Amino acid sequence: MPARHRRGRAVHGFLAALLGVPLALGFPVGLAGPAAAADPLASIELTTLDPAIGVPGARLRASGVVHVTGKLTLTEIEVRLRLSRTRLSSRGELTAVAAGKTSSTDGDIIARESLRGRFGAGQQTNFDISVALNGIATLREFGVHVLNVEVVARSRDGVGRAAIVRTFLPWVPAHRDFKPAGFAWLWPLTAAPAQLADGRYGDERLAGELELGGRLDRITAAGARLGQQVPLTWVVDPALLESAADMSDGYQIRPQDPSQPDVVGTGSAAAARWLDQVRTATRLGDVATVPYANPDLVALRRGGLIGDVLAARAQGDAMAVELLGHDVITDLAWPADGYADRATLRTLRGTGTQAVVLDARAIPTELTLPFTPTGRADISTRNGRVNGLLADPTLSATLAAGANQAPLLAAQRFVAETAMITAELPGVGPERTILIAPPLHWSPPPELLDRVVSASLQAPWMSPVAVRDLRAAKAPEIDRQALLYPASVRGRELPAAYQDAVRDLHRTIATFAAVLTTPETAVPTLDLAVFRLESSWWRGRDDRLGRLTNTRGHVLDLRDEVQVLPGSYTFGSKSGTIPLTVSNGLTQPVTVKIGLTPSPPRLEVGTVGPVRIPAKSKVQVEVPATAIANGPVRISTVLLTPAGDQYGQPVQLRIQVTQYGTVALGITGVAAGVLFAAAGYRLFRRAAAARRTAGSPGAGTS
Repeated sequence: MPARHRRGRAVHGFLAALLGVPLALGFPVGLAGPAAAADPLASIELTTLDPAIGVPGARLRASGVVHVTGKLTLTEIEVRLRLSRTRLSSRGELTAVAAGKTSSTDGDIIARESLRGRFGAGQQTNFDISVALNGIATLREFGVHVLNVEVVARSRDGVGRAAIVRTFLPWVPAHRDFKPAGFAWLWPLTAAPAQLADGRYGDERLAGELELGGRLDRITAAGARLGQQVPLTWVVDPALLESAADMSDGYQIRPQDPSQPDVVGTGSAAAARWLDQVRTATRLGDVATVPYANPDLVALRRGGLIGDVLAARAQGDAMAVELLGHDVITDLAWPADGYADRATLRTLRGTGTQAVVLDARAIPTELTLPFTPTGRADISTRNGRVNGLLADPTLSATLAAGANQAPLLAAQRFVAETAMITAELPGVGPERTILIAPPLHWSPPPELLDRVVSASLQAPWMSPVAVRDLRAAKAPEIDRQALLYPASVRGRELPAAYQDAVRDLHRTIATFAAVLTTPETAVPTLDLAVFRLESSWWRGRDDRLGRLTNTRGHVLDLRDEVQVLPGSYTFGSKSGTIPLTVSNGLTQPVTVKIGLTPSPPRLEVGTVGPVRIPAKSKVQVEVPATAIANGPVRISTVLLTPAGDQYGQPVQLRIQVTQYGTVALGITGVAAGVLFAAAGYRLFRRAAAARRTAGSPGAGTS
């Protein structure tokens, strides 16, 4: 090759690397490029691509289905395999190819298959094409080539490309002149908060994820397979473990119609089997936990609820140790979306967090690098340094993309990306370690999982590294920008109004706990229900309001089990008592005070208590009162905690004050005395009159 050509090619590769790194380290893109035509005549469904890694002596096979999507009838259909003449020079170039932004690497035809027949709109035909890789002269050095499956056909408009799917083929020659880069895995096991505040479940969604072939079963089985040869670090939500354990011995599903009885859950056996599967799989690697229910760390810190994070961490860690039967890593944080602001990291560091998992874009490099750096950085806070574990965003996005796009293409993109990382610096080796971290709420299809795990175990360019070793390694001397917390990420936080409602719920629970004799038997389950409301799962989900309403309703129902029963009374004395009935429907005794406020103030009453009401009992309390004036009185009666805080809502009592008794008897006595005096006076006057009549002259003569 002439020197100027070599120089030109070197410059081209260097520029591609410089321009490409922002894409490779930046935003994910589609996994298959569009067809050449704006309105493609056909589409290709690729169902088989073996092997995932090209090696000498292998035979490459691609099979699938051609779907006629346009309005034209296609004939003389030919399926072609095309391979780029040269290796890709950077991850940026790989990203551009995957996005369909370039066709210069479509390459040469290495195999073709003709399909007979005429196929109209909506029809389809299968293809199966293969080729020996040994005979392809362009496959020489280690690297990633573009592999295309192309369909050419005849229509009434002529012969041309009807569809194309672009993917990649890593090539590993017999003589391996590279050192494998290090790759460390985080393997998340999390789920949506499933258990309701009253212990029931809203549906069977979690049971479906735990059963054979379900989402969590697939992830656990794949992790167990990978963990047999790779030092995997599992990241587990204790709330998920708790739900699985709770379901194992039977559980109830809340009916859609509240008037109907509960439905017996059907996933007990699946939950028990899955929990045993997790216990076995996690013994082979390290296990880190997120705080109970995986809270929205930044939002809760901003809302002044960081105490909940600490409590969720403590309770969740103890729960995980008990349910798994071995120790766990408790000082690792993984904020939602892989982003956190500096204030949150400072707070977490001050409460014991030593390491945090972040998206690598959260701490971008100052300079655009022609390679992918080690996924480690030191983050300084006022409370000390935090070890930043930086997940490669393209690998994370590629693993997530398989849920919505062709799993085979997503998996092959993942394989190609890892090969390209090693090819960037083939002479460095495992001292450069890349962190692979699928999204916390990962839902990969089985085809993606199987291919990714198999390729990761077979790829000679991947050297397994434990996350603990990456964490302990010295951060590379690479200048990085300040910590980023994008506005788009902040916009997905749990809203302030929602957190205000959660805070109010905490106050209600605290008031409820204040009257209980043994609050430790009832309050922890309510606190866990609140922690589930604070999960990052609820980011951007409207159904969080339904869960909030359900939890609040359950707490208020418990609170209202202790109440003053309404009633009407007649108060007929200057002083006496009003008989009130306090009911306790809880399964433990409570202690309350009673506050009464009359209106209008025709009675004088005060605070009564403390009063102890046994479990499942009603107690009559005699409230002392003094009458001031006759007439009707409404008394607002409210229960109080022993400390004097209001408990529940006031109850209105109706009192009729008559003031009979001592006052009435006095009035009656005075009236009787007056009557007696009047009667005596009349009798006296009559007697005097009679005497006067008897002593007058002529009295007694005829």
